[in-house]
Amino acid sequence: MPCFRLPFRLIAASCIAGLSPFFGACAAPSRPASASASSGAVLEKVLLVSRHGIRSPTQPLSTLEKKTGRVWSAWPVSPGELTDHGRADLALIGQFLRSYYAPLLPQNATPCASASAVFVWADSASTRTRESGDIFAQTLTQGCTSTAHGLPAGQHDPIFNALAAGKADLDQQHVMPPLNRAFQRDATPDSPEAQAASALQAVFAPNGCQTPNGVCFAAPTVLSWKKNLPHTAGGLNLSASTAENLLLEYVQGLPSTVFASTQGEQTAPETSASRTRKLLDVVLPAHAIQSDRLRRLPAIAIPRGQFLAEALFKSLTGRTTPLPDTSTIPASAKLVLFAGHDTTLDMLATLFGLDWSFTDQPDRTAPDTTLAFELWRLPDGRKDVRFLVFHQTLEQLRQAQPMANLAGQGAPLLLHSRFCPAAPHHDVCRPEDLAHGLQNLKEQVL
Repeated sequence: MPCFRLPFRLIAASCIAGLSPFFGACAAPSRPASASASSGAVLEKVLLVSRHGIRSPTQPLSTLEKKTGRVWSAWPVSPGELTDHGRADLALIGQFLRSYYAPLLPQNATPCASASAVFVWADSASTRTRESGDIFAQTLTQGCTSTAHGLPAGQHDPIFNALAAGKADLDQQHVMPPLNRAFQRDATPDSPEAQAASALQAVFAPNGCQTPNGVCFAAPTVLSWKKNLPHTAGGLNLSASTAENLLLEYVQGLPSTVFASTQGEQTAPETSASRTRKLLDVVLPAHAIQSDRLRRLPAIAIPRGQFLAEALFKSLTGRTTPLPDTSTIPASAKLVLFAGHDTTLDMLATLFGLDWSFTDQPDRTAPDTTLAFELWRLPDGRKDVRFLVFHQTLEQLRQAQPMANLAGQGAPLLLHSRFCPAAPHHDVCRPEDLAHGLQNLKEQVL
């Protein structure tokens, strides 16, 4: 029996031949790595994976009204599109990333000399990711590059979603049992899931659960299988999507759908904003719980994210990294960014054994959130990988405030992969440890 097995059926058979030696599936875990940021280690490359900027809800407001029983604030753009405010926020984090990693780029007085060290690849499937990629390309190169690379507009890119691109599909027998187990858990009254449902119920439809066909955030989850994908419906799904849309509304600076008026009288804007801010802390955990059970499920995340994981591993190990358009990431690229979605961040969290949360941002995959994979070379020639996550606070997003390399103002959060030894240096990981951890993860879902 081969030591490398996949818990899903690949459409492209060549992936099997390429992934097995690439992930080093049969390699044993290495000894703990040395500290990357000390002992004379040198940063050689950084790979960034970012969520697009602030967008409007992907569903028409009429659909949200039907689902929640409330009229939502109007947006200045069509469903699912970037806003000007979102573009401004995205430029701010792009400028901060450029400043943070400036020592990695060639220092040359000639204008645009360092542009060749930057490479941006954006998901072509949606306008918001293509535009986000363009903004990152412009800010990371200080205007020397105006557009990101990617497939033709509207084409599904296997880098970001191998399922949608038709390069992999899911095995219902591997996906549905763990999904059923996850969603059949009873939420205790004091659980984050129940608290989110209760808070949303109170502001949207206090009597909804007692009314036939009423809006009920505590309704049980219903699972189904359609077009080779799992689908969820019910209270948690409604809570998760409603919470995210409330967050997007807040950071865009729109009037609050739930607190704009009280008994017909307008409340003070600052009162409405502060009440919404407190509500977000309570309801956003529903979005994380839904993502944990669905997006971060290994049986879904592994097939969906296999091509991005492969690209990241190859780039980190110094190998030629092919892209879906038959080009490759340039060898000169020291700062590489993939512009994707919150789903991209969720699947990478599973594939690389990561997790994180913020004290100043209730959504762990909020707009502009960026994962960093740093490659460090130690004095003895060995290589370490270090994981960081960059984000903007809720108020930085809302007010379009610049970032700074200070706690609470933009300094990245150092992450630890559960695939890697915890001692003596918990902030670094050897590539072979990551490969071994991913292989173990795959075998667990067989």
